[in-house]
Amino acid sequence: MRTLRTSSQGNSMIETLVSLVLLSFGSLGAASLQVTSQQSSHEAQQRMLASYLAQDMLERMRNNPTALTNYASTAVGSNTIATEPTPSCSATASCTTIQLAAHDRWLWEQAIDGVAIKTGSTKNGGLVAAKGCVTNNNGRVQIAIAWNDTETIADAGTASNGVSTCGAASAYRRQVVINSFIN
Repeated sequence: MRTLRTSSQGNSMIETLVSLVLLSFGSLGAASLQVTSQQSSHEAQQRMLASYLAQDMLERMRNNPTALTNYASTAVGSNTIATEPTPSCSATASCTTIQLAAHDRWLWEQAIDGVAIKTGSTKNGGLVAAKGCVTNNNGRVQIAIAWNDTETIADAGTASNGVSTCGAASAYRRQVVINSFIN
């Protein structure tokens, strides 16, 4: 009579190595997914901030429609307006529409540059290498904010079909453009 002998003597060295290799590939995949998630989150945050800031400027312009031409001048960003215009146009100060437009542009630049959020003297709260541009064509207003991201994309770099080219053309450039009519 023959007896069947079964024995389990554990995993062999090769089986253990194969398991470790598979675990390593899984861990690398999870780490890669985390990095991609962080990059996407940063880009979404920048786009949301740019959209908010463009809408903010549009509302400022709607509240001061007689000075539209004063909003549309050189691009703002990267501390192009070094000092706050006087008067400060706060709730207690009285301003003309032109002074209010100058103050609104300064406040917009401060927000684009992220001046309110600092670590020491480094500004952390704004967009990366951002520019804000306003054009006005008889009440047809275009507000554009351009900033740089960490990943490259195809960028036409020239204006076409009424789309702004605010900021320097680059494969890293992103833009939010809002078109509106103010009368």
